[in-house]
Amino acid sequence: MNRSRAVAFAILLGAVGCASKPPEPISREEKLELTAQVEAIDRDSRMVALRGAEGRKATVFAGPDVRNFDQINVGDEVAVTFYAAIGAEVAKPEQATQGVQQEGAMLRAVEGARPAGAIAEMMTTTVEIDAVDTSMNTVTFRRQDGLVRVLAIQDPKAQAFIRQLKPGDLVKVSYMEAVAISVRPLGKSGP
Repeated sequence: MNRSRAVAFAILLGAVGCASKPPEPISREEKLELTAQVEAIDRDSRMVALRGAEGRKATVFAGPDVRNFDQINVGDEVAVTFYAAIGAEVAKPEQATQGVQQEGAMLRAVEGARPAGAIAEMMTTTVEIDAVDTSMNTVTFRRQDGLVRVLAIQDPKAQAFIRQLKPGDLVKVSYMEAVAISVRPLGKSGP
């Protein structure tokens, strides 16, 4: 083989190697913080009427798991933080998650403290790619139970990720949600 053919062959192999390289893992997270003021409390039914910053009203049930419920007073501020994250990466068959793995955690205020709590859940699974439509930014995948789903991708980074996928790729997906709630006297920050 002459030198120019060897160089061309090496370049071709490099290009093929780059094309078959799996995309870098991606992740996206979102955090939302809201506050509301306690307008009324029905201690017998454990119902709490709240008014948000924009004047929206809601009534919520503070179940028996809400520790220190008797410390909630009209005028208190309820702070809610919601966090969600999703990540995806191409996996080798030996790295695939079997089924859906779920983990969760819950925290509550200690006896006598101001009411507060947090709950988090994480789910991980592996799906198989059936098709990618780059013109519509959709990905079709098959879950391990055989259910086929088509998902429209809005995030530009995720769109770049799916453009590098091909049928048969295994993608490990992890999703986490967490909610933290605390009650504090109006005008005070922190627990």
